[in-house]
Amino acid sequence: MSPDSRKDRPLNHKPYNVYQVEAPHKRRWLRILLWVIAGFVVLALALSGGSYVWFHHVVAKANARVDAAAKTALSTKPKTALVSTSVPGSPPVPESPDAMDILVLGSDNRGNEANGRSDTLMLVHVDPSQNYLSILSVPRDLRVSIPGRGLDKINAAYAYGGAALSITTVKELTGININHYVEASFSAFEDLTNALGGVYVDVDRRYYNDDPNYELIKLSPGYQLLNGHNALEYVRFRHDLNGDFGRIERQQRFLALLKEQVTALGPSLLFRLPGLVNALFANVGTDLSANDILKLAYWGVKLNGDRIRQVRITGSTPTIDGVSYVVASQATIRQAVTDFLTPPSSAGSHSVGSSTGTSATASSLTSSPAPVIATSIDTMPNGSEWKALAGMIPFALEGPGYIPPGYRYSDRMPQKGGTYDIQVGGATKPALKMIYRYQREDQYLGITETTWLDAPMASPGREVQQGGVTFTVVGTSQKVDHVWWKTDGVLYWVSNTLSYNLNEKDMLAMAESMIPIPKP
Repeated sequence: MSPDSRKDRPLNHKPYNVYQVEAPHKRRWLRILLWVIAGFVVLALALSGGSYVWFHHVVAKANARVDAAAKTALSTKPKTALVSTSVPGSPPVPESPDAMDILVLGSDNRGNEANGRSDTLMLVHVDPSQNYLSILSVPRDLRVSIPGRGLDKINAAYAYGGAALSITTVKELTGININHYVEASFSAFEDLTNALGGVYVDVDRRYYNDDPNYELIKLSPGYQLLNGHNALEYVRFRHDLNGDFGRIERQQRFLALLKEQVTALGPSLLFRLPGLVNALFANVGTDLSANDILKLAYWGVKLNGDRIRQVRITGSTPTIDGVSYVVASQATIRQAVTDFLTPPSSAGSHSVGSSTGTSATASSLTSSPAPVIATSIDTMPNGSEWKALAGMIPFALEGPGYIPPGYRYSDRMPQKGGTYDIQVGGATKPALKMIYRYQREDQYLGITETTWLDAPMASPGREVQQGGVTFTVVGTSQKVDHVWWKTDGVLYWVSNTLSYNLNEKDMLAMAESMIPIPKP
């Protein structure tokens, strides 16, 4: 691949701020919570009439975990009207007759509190008549008024009164009449991941914490197979500059990968189906019946990605009386609910894969109209580091002639030696990951190189031809996940930051600037 054949491109960074910008979510990741497994149950039911009896029995156990207080909370309407109807200048958002609002709780049963705290909290709006689904993510540290308790973090509602008080608190916060709820423990997450044999994740950076007062974690960067325990540590971590918003991003990214890798199993998934369903429902409580879940599955598997929207409540992150909170204004919450209840066709820019909001405090990262792109190893960024690696890598090494402004080399996997091993079945494949950090933010872009040509990262996307090489852009125009290509028996990819701060031009410019590194 000749570096001279790659054209200079004007680059424009999109404004961003880790805490303020509401980022959309690119894929139908939430199906894994309610529909992907159930969708394959539908297939299994067609093959065996007895499967329905088994599935009904499994779900009935999950129904039995719903207590009377939670059922009462679901049947009680919120005291306030839908807050979205009071947004100045906004018309009322009509509720479809067959619409459904589901509260999804991920519970943290630990410590001395009877119920622990809700580690994850999302609302799911299902509207078959208008053929769309919407997800509203609520930060666990959001400062709200908990009925009977006063101001506190919203996840404390679960500790004080279980699912019932969480349901009531969210109803009063949003004005949404929640019809159903799903509560999953950490064990459900771990068991489901292990039942799949693990999930491949491109870990963006080195995660480490040994303070027992917070989530313990020791996870190296790089593309790797995570088991249930490591995956749980990864999606729960939040003690860095990204805070709770970074955790939400990791959860969404993991669930997208989980959904993709489940789907990629194809017919072989049927052999794992009993274990997957048992792993999911053994540690889940829900008032949704077996028929409810199957109907949602049948509708959900046919739903196009452009009919799914992700909305997130954002705000400032002050410390009040020594406690860190997320504080959102009433206007912000009202607007989030309005977006949540508005079909994507009514505001196309709000669908999954596009931004639903910006921040006045977001920084601008506009690069120069004609960036300088190195064409040789002597002028490329961190050329000496790449030269040193060339003699230790058993495959054709390539390094970037261009790194976006503000990013600097910070780490690599492995820290010593040439490559690390990716577990692939009963064997391994060598790989290298180079990591670049943006200023002092916890936002990292990566370059990965491996001889595992069939890695799940080589997924479908939009193809771009440049210099005789086919580059595949995975993601949307607003939110590119990674760009991959193959040359000389090696799979290469450039991965975006956790909050998708780099746009398509940035990502392609990096990929197209790669320079072959000669061996010494």
